[in-house]
Amino acid sequence: MHFSGLLSAVLGAPEIILMIVVFPLYFLPAIVGRNKRNAISIALLNFLLGWTLIGWVGALIWALTKDNVPPAQFGSPITAPSYSKSNPELLLEYKQLLDNGAITQSEYDSKKQKLLNSDV
Repeated sequence: MHFSGLLSAVLGAPEIILMIVVFPLYFLPAIVGRNKRNAISIALLNFLLGWTLIGWVGALIWALTKDNVPPAQFGSPITAPSYSKSNPELLLEYKQLLDNGAITQSEYDSKKQKLLNSDV
């Protein structure tokens, strides 16, 4: 006898339909809070204490509350200060690229000539 046959022998259609309705209802707080920052905690509270009405309602309220936004997210994002590299730094960087085989000798020579000409 297959598992499905055993299941239908033990449980009738009304019991199976009841399970299909009751399980999602029981885990409603975990389903609602699945995209929240504390989703795992909500699911654990729902799973472990959901059988008590207080645990289920508490998990549902937690799942429905809005996540607090950390203070760093207010206003404009913090960016690192930008600076331009000096010509000797760029020349050294191009030389390392040439030594590593990332650019060809002609590419290095043209970039070097541009840097030397812009230095004047």
